[in-house]
Amino acid sequence: MLGAHVRDRRDTVEPRHVQVDDDGVGHEVLDELDRLLAVPGDPDDGQLRLALDQPAQRRSVIGVVIGQDNADRTGDGCGHSGHVAVGFPTVADLETPQPVAIIGAALDLGAGRRGVDMGPSAIRYAGLKERIEQLGRNCLDMGNVLTAVAEAADVGDERMRFLDEILETCGRVASRVEEASAEGRLPLVLGGDHSVALGTLGGLARLHGPGGVLWIDAHGDLNRPETSPTGNVHGMVLAAAMGLGGPGFGDAGWPVPSVQPSRVALVGVRSLDQAERDLLHELNAKVFTMSDIDRHGIEPAIEAAFEHVEGPGFVHVSLDMDSVDPDVAPGVGTPVRGGLSYREAHLAMELAADSGLVDSLEVVEVNPILDRENETAVLAVELIASALGARIL
Repeated sequence: MLGAHVRDRRDTVEPRHVQVDDDGVGHEVLDELDRLLAVPGDPDDGQLRLALDQPAQRRSVIGVVIGQDNADRTGDGCGHSGHVAVGFPTVADLETPQPVAIIGAALDLGAGRRGVDMGPSAIRYAGLKERIEQLGRNCLDMGNVLTAVAEAADVGDERMRFLDEILETCGRVASRVEEASAEGRLPLVLGGDHSVALGTLGGLARLHGPGGVLWIDAHGDLNRPETSPTGNVHGMVLAAAMGLGGPGFGDAGWPVPSVQPSRVALVGVRSLDQAERDLLHELNAKVFTMSDIDRHGIEPAIEAAFEHVEGPGFVHVSLDMDSVDPDVAPGVGTPVRGGLSYREAHLAMELAADSGLVDSLEVVEVNPILDRENETAVLAVELIASALGARIL
């Protein structure tokens, strides 16, 4: 337990380090950190300051009393008592932030353009693990799952290109997601193209039962083999996860559907095929297009989306980096102009953290071949940090 013992008016608070748990997550108490709390005293006291390097958490905070003999004495409100009651969290009162498990899936078989297989490496290179640890979270990198290479794989059915190899890779993703979640870690999956979401959602559903998903993407990913104009699986993945992909997706080693169709919300959509529009009219899904966001703002869209996807099983956030405008995120597999601004994307992730609902996170479609000096991967790290609780103040 961390507190301040005020002996007399000449006392100062010395820097110290407190080890919180066996995972190595600690908090430093320093004189100069971002969060300062002024404790009033007599005018000649100067200022007693405590700083706790603790990321914003959605936890209840229990007030503690800083004082000596009589904890019930609180002074006259003007700073004329040696015993001051303040609402300040102790280490014991703050729940340790949930640890994170990074799972890479260097898969590009589901996309029509090569390069997103290098996405996990680019995001790691941008300092992902270090940034997560700066938030006070223990972070385990579980490495990349084994993936097939397009040049050495059979395309198979042109309506579902490379489906066998994609499902095999997604099976490995599902196993690691299930393992991480069972250990109490928040799975953070790095794509790769968006077809990796089949594995993420499948692993979660195998452990927790079908859940809900917030799908932040320029596209609907709601085509099916009979409607897809390209045969690229990354454009069918959400339909398949809802059990609408047909028999080819039905025997994958995890529950199908992995997501309850009534608990799907799409945000940032601005490119839909006609068959996807037709399907959305049939589904009880929430859809917030970029036109909706232009008119009403990102905050009500995200809040309504979480209200829609909340429920039993799990809540997953799947962030396709092409949801962000290509002026801000140029290195993506299928860029579409008119996307989320830098601040809109950050606010969406901050609201995700504030919701307290997120059980897993996925970031996909970073394509270093098309990027500028790893700019999109750096943005991905920033957005992940916001989703995990990073704040400006």
